[in-house]
Amino acid sequence: MSFSSIVMSYKENCKAEGEIMTKFKIARMYFASNKKQKDIGKYLGCHKNTINKIIKSCRQKDPNDEIWSYLHNCHLQINLKKITELFGFLKHGSRKPKGNYRMLEADSAEEKFIVNEFEKLNYGPKRLFKTLRRRDSGLARIYTLGKIKGVYERHKFKTKRVRTASGERRALYNYDKIGAFEYLQYDTKDIADMHALPAHLYEKFKNSRILPKIQWTIVDAKTKTRFLAWSYTRSSFFGYKFLEFVINWVRSHGIQSEIKIQMDMGCEFYSGSKRKQKKWNNDFKKYNAHVYDTEGVKWKQNLVERTHKTDDEEFYCPRGEKINTKTEFMIEGQFWIVYYNNRSSDGIGMNGKSPKEKLEELGFYNAKQICNFPCLILEDFFQPFMTFLDILDSQKNLITKSHYVLTPYPVVMSTYIWRFSKIIVIMDKCVSICQIQSKRRD
Repeated sequence: MSFSSIVMSYKENCKAEGEIMTKFKIARMYFASNKKQKDIGKYLGCHKNTINKIIKSCRQKDPNDEIWSYLHNCHLQINLKKITELFGFLKHGSRKPKGNYRMLEADSAEEKFIVNEFEKLNYGPKRLFKTLRRRDSGLARIYTLGKIKGVYERHKFKTKRVRTASGERRALYNYDKIGAFEYLQYDTKDIADMHALPAHLYEKFKNSRILPKIQWTIVDAKTKTRFLAWSYTRSSFFGYKFLEFVINWVRSHGIQSEIKIQMDMGCEFYSGSKRKQKKWNNDFKKYNAHVYDTEGVKWKQNLVERTHKTDDEEFYCPRGEKINTKTEFMIEGQFWIVYYNNRSSDGIGMNGKSPKEKLEELGFYNAKQICNFPCLILEDFFQPFMTFLDILDSQKNLITKSHYVLTPYPVVMSTYIWRFSKIIVIMDKCVSICQIQSKRRD
């Protein structure tokens, strides 16, 4: 058989005619046409070892085998079905490992235990691993997550999803019945996130002593309105005070319904402590507000976590290079707060409307004022309180202290009043500057 029987390279011909047919023609070139392995490899653009493996596989067959009648006679016709039947041994075998000593053995007692647990609980591998670990710490040593995943893959296990009769997805809230600012989600994020920012921006926000490190986010479930603040450190004092500030902001704009705030069990809140949670609820009772945590279930914070991705993609990545000073950060941050609350949302029940438009649809005449939330650096705004007030003291003790400690020092009080007035003036200037910039961009 001449070289003209294969007009393409080895790899291309395997894709076009198939691996068995290509190797059969190569074997015929060698045995029937007496071509050298080196010349065949050079013509087909493959290594001579590839040709050598094909020749060795053929030579391992019995001399009286039927294949030799076709290999030595290049004029003898043979159909594709016959080639597949006789020369199937030339097909490249799978390199997939036949087993793994780290996995559970097939049909062993340990594997049957995992199979029974899956059929009984219908859990995924991660959830089953956590369940066994809580049940008995010794089981977690025997049934590691990798071994459980191996059993699931071997048996092709997939958890059965419970779907509604109408086929609709089940949301975290009933968005048709809840009102604006009835349910809030509260969370923080590190600005310097290597999984979200380019390398130069990550190093910039991480190593800068001027720019804030932490973002504080509160988002409304109904209208997706967001309230943002920034700080240099995480602190439960800031977590308490910023939440109180937002609640007062909402109440000052005429919203009187009960507010339920969901947060995770982070140290910047009350660390999942039931005692601290009870104290926070006692303090916020006067605002008709209630706080609760997710009890470690991360997906319940889906709304606020999704907004963090938007922050990275539309704020920190495109605008991060233009932020070099604290003043520039506050101006950009203020503009971002206003922009986000006027940006269209694809959330459930939003129908492409922005938070401001959704508030107007619900009948809030002051939607613009609600959405124009001021940009706060928590150390600048709340830090002075920490020097002479302790939020753990009751209101009665604070009143007592004010009679015997604070009143003899009017100079100290006037200093703090002057500081807060200056901060408020700066905040008003930032809001006005951002509004002017937004009008120019429009």
